[in-house]
Amino acid sequence: MEPGGENDEFRTTRSAIPCSCQRTMAVVRSAYHLCRCLTLALAVLLGGCSGPPDRPAATLPDCGWLPNCVNSQTGEGVHASEPIEADDEQWLELKAWIARQQDWEISIDEDDFLQAVVRTPVMRFRDDVQLLFVPERRSIEVRSSSRLGFSDLGTNARRVEVLRGLVAQQPPVSAGDLAAGSR
Repeated sequence: MEPGGENDEFRTTRSAIPCSCQRTMAVVRSAYHLCRCLTLALAVLLGGCSGPPDRPAATLPDCGWLPNCVNSQTGEGVHASEPIEADDEQWLELKAWIARQQDWEISIDEDDFLQAVVRTPVMRFRDDVQLLFVPERRSIEVRSSSRLGFSDLGTNARRVEVLRGLVAQQPPVSAGDLAAGSR
């Protein structure tokens, strides 16, 4: 007799598999499809990935469409933030505070501009912060954006408010306060 023929003793049919095994196989197939769907969802959510922004000429870069950025110059809606009121001394004090922070790495430090990469405390995501000091208006334009992910869960807006509090010399803010509620 030839293998694969009708009387092949090694041939298994669905009816020959016990019912409990069929249920187990159905659960495994469902789990497999669920994993595929979750992987796709994760790829979509983390798909908003970007690198560090370039040094702007006079206007900070737009935030784009993802809700993971705030910008005091061009932000609207979820991206909106107010500039930070500051004089020359407050600007220099803020730059010095940022330089002392362990999770902040300054990539550009010029007279009127500072760009830094901030590592979030929990997930260690890299976020970009750009500060543009406008002395004639006594203000600091600010842009804080996440490089990875669809949403920042409010981290960038909180970061801007911490910086605003530092400049206003409201109750002293520590790096731990900046980390509170971060992702």
